[in-house]
Amino acid sequence: MKKNPNRLAEAQLPANFGLFIALSWLHMLTVTWAYYREGNPAFGLNMLTAFHLSAWSIYSLLYLLPGLLPALLVGSLVKQRTWIVASLAVFGTSLCILFIRSDSVIYDLYRFHFNGFVVNLLMTPGGVQSLGGGGDTYLSIALTALGHILLQSLLWPTSSWVVANKLIPVRWGIVLAVLTTLMIGERVAFGMADIRNDGNVLNAAKVYPFYGRTTFRSAATKLGIEPARRADKAAVELNGGRLNYPIGKLEYAPVPRPPNVVILVAESLRWDRMTREIMPNTWRLAQRSQYFTHHYSSGNGTREGLFGLFYGLYGSYWSNFLHAQRSPLLMDRMQELGYQFDIRTSAKFSYPEFDKTLFAKISVDALHESGGSMAPWEHDQQNTTALIDFLNNRDPARPFMSFFFIESTHARYTFPDSAIIARPYLENVNYATMSRASLTPNIDQLLNRYTNAAHWIDVQMGRIYAELEKQGLLDNTIIIVTGDHGEEFMEKGAWGHNSDFVDEQIRTPMVMWAPGREHRVINDVSSHLDIGTTLMQILGAPKDSGGYSLGTSLFDLADRPFVVSSDWHSISVIAKDMKYRIPYANRGTDNWLPTDMGDAPYSGDAVTEVLKRNNPIVLDAIKNCSKFTSR
Repeated sequence: MKKNPNRLAEAQLPANFGLFIALSWLHMLTVTWAYYREGNPAFGLNMLTAFHLSAWSIYSLLYLLPGLLPALLVGSLVKQRTWIVASLAVFGTSLCILFIRSDSVIYDLYRFHFNGFVVNLLMTPGGVQSLGGGGDTYLSIALTALGHILLQSLLWPTSSWVVANKLIPVRWGIVLAVLTTLMIGERVAFGMADIRNDGNVLNAAKVYPFYGRTTFRSAATKLGIEPARRADKAAVELNGGRLNYPIGKLEYAPVPRPPNVVILVAESLRWDRMTREIMPNTWRLAQRSQYFTHHYSSGNGTREGLFGLFYGLYGSYWSNFLHAQRSPLLMDRMQELGYQFDIRTSAKFSYPEFDKTLFAKISVDALHESGGSMAPWEHDQQNTTALIDFLNNRDPARPFMSFFFIESTHARYTFPDSAIIARPYLENVNYATMSRASLTPNIDQLLNRYTNAAHWIDVQMGRIYAELEKQGLLDNTIIIVTGDHGEEFMEKGAWGHNSDFVDEQIRTPMVMWAPGREHRVINDVSSHLDIGTTLMQILGAPKDSGGYSLGTSLFDLADRPFVVSSDWHSISVIAKDMKYRIPYANRGTDNWLPTDMGDAPYSGDAVTEVLKRNNPIVLDAIKNCSKFTSR
């Protein structure tokens, strides 16, 4: 058989390929409508609407390109293989549409896009389970995905039929001209907004995933146009070098009688659930303990919250410590002093990777996860019973450390009937069908679920307090009760956590029973970074914590200029009159503006004034992000 030397020249795309792309684009536009609606809820004859119309149109097409490229390549090279091209085109575009659909749901609920955090969530054992989704959620997701795939599969034969019957004459030259105009217009609109530092457009662009920024600042300067100053010029320069932790040799003072330590951390527990009615057992403990009323987590997510609590460092150090699998000095010191450990979670130690960080040196025999298919409230009850068993069977001649991560207050917020104190509450929490629009009229009922779950965990904590008192352990046992972070219920526009640094997402209760110390209510700002620091000093570490921590002693909070909270890609500096979010280096053009302590944004000249006033604080926070690494 002779090979045809013109085979490549004769190969061409199926006649309906262009129309298939156009119909897929329309399908994608219905999915990405969520971004347009979020960024420009009020249509008007203005720059913002023009920007969104062009960005929505262009990016909806760009999101399809990764799925179309394999089909384009094969169709351009292989002759008479229409079924291969059709299969690749349908499969590839379906994946793209499902991906963007998933991202739109994530953004609608949590205010962030598909990112490294979400990838880590999906890839790490225990990550998906941490979302708290049930069988109905997964069924809804499967049905939604099937619907998109079915529609996309029908678009190929539909486009073939339309082309074969010449029902829609398409002038592709005009289509290309319109697309080119929209693309240029969108680039120019964003570039001009950047020159003027127009927050309306710059912030609106964030609603589109993978948005590519275009800046004309250098060109404008050459033309004699002075670009407006960016309010968020600060950016964290992360040092990816080796750890320098601690800085220098750490000398511990002798501790004749090391205290027992019990740390109870509730998932997503925010400060205002700690009341006499909702959490009576912990409330009573607070009335005779050190009770901190303005306490901030070191993060708006579990990873950064617990990392800061144990290490006394910002969440920006997480990757360095994870890669090195370096345990916190606090846990190292306890092992040196012969502590016996009982570490419990109703989630997984692998997500986040606390088995490689916080508890990297702890024997697996001391790390306990609740197994089985029970509801989170049942896991918490089971773990409480097991913790009490540990207290009864420990070696009384040695100090002990018990850590319990309690899960009932994580969405879906679970509890038994006996814990119901708030009605009506939302009966079903289905992530797949949930959106901010559907949540808004029901948010009070969802908050009631959360309140009932908080009451339930307090019942379990009360069992632990009672056992410690029954065994006469309170005279030499430190008890710490807090949340890993908070939980927002649309008070500032979002549900859940991990999306912002508003009080609802990062402010937690904080109670510390410290033997020998009189009851105090502390209204000064405190931080999770202070918890591990305080315990280190109780165990003999130097009072000057600068060589091993970024926190301070909970017993000496006077004149503290600022605290820091972190997330996956930024830190938030919290000063007396300001919260200011600063991105890591690779997010340096994000347009975050400072807010006051009530999370209300500053505007106009007040932005410049508050940043100028707090400039030394911001610089100190940025420097601290690399203090414990060495190049």
